[in-house]
Amino acid sequence: MLKTKVKCAGFLESLWRDIDMNRLQCDASDDLNLIIVSHGLASRVFLMKWFKWTVEQFEYLNNFGNAEFRVIQLGFGGEYSLAIHHSDEELQEWGLSLEMIADQKWRAQATKGDWNENCPWYLDAFFDKLADSDDNVEGDCDFDGK
Repeated sequence: MLKTKVKCAGFLESLWRDIDMNRLQCDASDDLNLIIVSHGLASRVFLMKWFKWTVEQFEYLNNFGNAEFRVIQLGFGGEYSLAIHHSDEELQEWGLSLEMIADQKWRAQATKGDWNENCPWYLDAFFDKLADSDDNVEGDCDFDGK
């Protein structure tokens, strides 16, 4: 899986670069639609990287069936989601947890202003939601290192 993840990461970086540099569409007023044809593992890794899913979440995903597809569609707030085109039942059949489905629904409806405060995947995995304190606790260092 690691080798596939690295290849998908490189593909995503290249894809974003091509989109940002407008290499994929001749007329900027046209909507950009991309079709990615792949096999099950690479498709699941692509979804994992795109939606920032954990390895544990990835492991519950089912491979695509023959000629099966997923549509990632741009939501109203500028975030892509599986929940715009697909039903909750489809998402559950594919192995998405209730938390992942809720995230997909949020992505479909959220506005960019909501991202910083209410986004379920925005920094929550890295930082605790603790109240800030201006008081120095005994033993804390000041900015000058004292």
